[in-house]
Amino acid sequence: MSRKIIIVLMVAICLIGGLVSCKKPEPVASYKIGTTVAQSGKYAGLGLQSLDGMQLIVDEINKAGGINGIPVELVVYDDKSEATEAALATRRLIDVDKVHVLVAGTITAVSMSVVPLANEAKVPTIILSGTALFDDELGAWVFRPMGAEADYIFLNLDYLSQDLGISKYAVLIENTGYGQGGRVFLPQVSPNYNMTIVEEQYFDPGATDLAPQLTNIRNSEAEAIFIWGSSPTASMAVKQARDMGILLPIVSTPTQITPAMIEAFGQDYEREPSLVAITFKTDIWQQLPEDDPHKPVCREFAGLYTGRYGHPPAMFDCIGAQMILFIEDGLKRAEADPANLEEARGKIRDAFETTKDLDLFGNVYTMSPEDHYGAKELNLVLVTFKDGKKVYLP
Repeated sequence: MSRKIIIVLMVAICLIGGLVSCKKPEPVASYKIGTTVAQSGKYAGLGLQSLDGMQLIVDEINKAGGINGIPVELVVYDDKSEATEAALATRRLIDVDKVHVLVAGTITAVSMSVVPLANEAKVPTIILSGTALFDDELGAWVFRPMGAEADYIFLNLDYLSQDLGISKYAVLIENTGYGQGGRVFLPQVSPNYNMTIVEEQYFDPGATDLAPQLTNIRNSEAEAIFIWGSSPTASMAVKQARDMGILLPIVSTPTQITPAMIEAFGQDYEREPSLVAITFKTDIWQQLPEDDPHKPVCREFAGLYTGRYGHPPAMFDCIGAQMILFIEDGLKRAEADPANLEEARGKIRDAFETTKDLDLFGNVYTMSPEDHYGAKELNLVLVTFKDGKKVYLP
């Protein structure tokens, strides 16, 4: 081949390369929501439920035409129930997937590992955390449209004090970030109900024997037990207490009544006196009074969810759905261009911070620069158990 021909070919290749490089990049066609959620590990039962709720709402948004005509894409990684894995996945969502919004959909300790990364990268973020202890650590970019101890402690304590006439009780608390909330807030609130904590016992998530702790409770002056935790061990404690012949009334936090825990320990929950726990109204919407303002919304979501998955929604399904509904409200108001990532993230953050009177499953939320929790009204109820079913406790 002659030198002249080679030169002509090289010029042609360069021209083609230049034309390709000048080609405009494909426009960003969706809002990307990056999600870290437990699909394996000890909290998978909770994480998979929240993911089902998220995916359902994302699909419904897209079916209706997206957000202001722009579809929503859910990018999901398994955090394996570990804070380190959640942080690694979050970094990938920020740097590689270029998401517009982050969602940390596992328990408090895992979700909190995302907070510093979100603030450093300036990505608007929603976390699943059930304690107010860390609200002052959320920073400018993280929001928590969830519950807080002050929202639901009173339900259990009011039941024990007013309905059962109990004034002394024991606490059995998990050694986690969520458990720390119970450790701090229960002593603060109890005097308001003329109640005293007479025994404090703690356990590690994953523990398989709580006999020492339960023995100490049995030997105390406690007239009831408040179990506070988010792991299966907290549910196992109910069974072990009854097996040991401890017949004190037991109240608990919401995670003890997820479907997996009811399947494993439901018969023990029914052993008299039956367990009393907190949940969303959606969990027992059929039993709500007809004049309850949330019953129509609960009915609609339950029908939608059951039609998709073949079984009724549980509390963590609703939590996952609630996180996406919160994001949807912010995206609609932000009217951000998804192609301009940095600007879009800023507009979405600002929209989240101006959320007002947003009525979701757990609470009504109004955010502000000083308050990234923002719950204003309680939508939670108490349930007990009978014949394999949850029973509404008015």
